[in-house]
Amino acid sequence: MSEMEGAPHQGTQKRRLQVNPETLRLVPAEKRDFWEKLAEDVEINIASQFGKRWTMLATLTVILATPDETYEDIARTLNRSPGAVRYRRQAMIHLLRDEHAAVDRVKAYRSDPKTFHKYSDYAQVAEALELLGYFDLPVREQFALAAPLGQPSKSWRGDGSSAALAQRRDRDGSLKQEVRRLLDEARPYSKSA
Repeated sequence: MSEMEGAPHQGTQKRRLQVNPETLRLVPAEKRDFWEKLAEDVEINIASQFGKRWTMLATLTVILATPDETYEDIARTLNRSPGAVRYRRQAMIHLLRDEHAAVDRVKAYRSDPKTFHKYSDYAQVAEALELLGYFDLPVREQFALAAPLGQPSKSWRGDGSSAALAQRRDRDGSLKQEVRRLLDEARPYSKSA
């Protein structure tokens, strides 16, 4: 039975309930304030189309983009996140190259959209590729069209993690020092138990 048929993932184990029998300690207010202030430093920019249904026009915009365009450029045009644009583009690449069971995902979605709703993005991209006649092209041309867009670095995934890591590296380190101090302060309590 394949994953698409509902088989559980290999290697997953049941989680055990972990009970901490120690009595709870109250954390002084000044230490709680430090952790609560961390939330104020977080800044999230959300695209206006985040979580909204993709139109065929928006999907075609991603498919017809040329490799000299970047994920950020297309994302700005569509009011989407670069990661969402990258996901659509990767679906296109996987379908044209017939990789990662992309064609099977589309077939599964078309056979039962309710059960395989998580493959709806691939199905819409496949529909757009069919409308454009990309599947009728010779394989050599399909592979030539299956190119990613420009990205800031090779490891970029579009989820914002690289920007978050860069921002973290640029900080003065005071957060790291404060966490180390708190951990050092907490160690005598854990050894006495």
